[in-house]
Amino acid sequence: MALVALVLGSGVIRCPFAALTHMPCPGCGSTRSALALLHLHVGQAFWLNPAAPIVVASVAVIAIEGLYRVVRDGHARDLAVHGASRWALRALVLATILEIPIWALRFFGLFGGPVPV
Repeated sequence: MALVALVLGSGVIRCPFAALTHMPCPGCGSTRSALALLHLHVGQAFWLNPAAPIVVASVAVIAIEGLYRVVRDGHARDLAVHGASRWALRALVLATILEIPIWALRFFGLFGGPVPV
């Protein structure tokens, strides 16, 4: 996860949606929000993309529980069926769905307005 965050934060990989449409994608601001969260700038993280901190927390819970289950059981078959990852998966789906209205609201100037691409 840290490697993915490093690559995305470096700007080496460009958003394919933005490259094709020349418009910000629904997830635009997520990387900047996650980086702000890593620097403990919680207010800025929620301002850049309110759904991104929920996504980061959900993915972290699922990854940690998955790793724990693999170490304990040798597999992660029951991941997201029982335990914290079940709720984390629900939060992840909800946050992903929230990305669309947040994206639309940015075109009206909210959450920092449309992100330049």
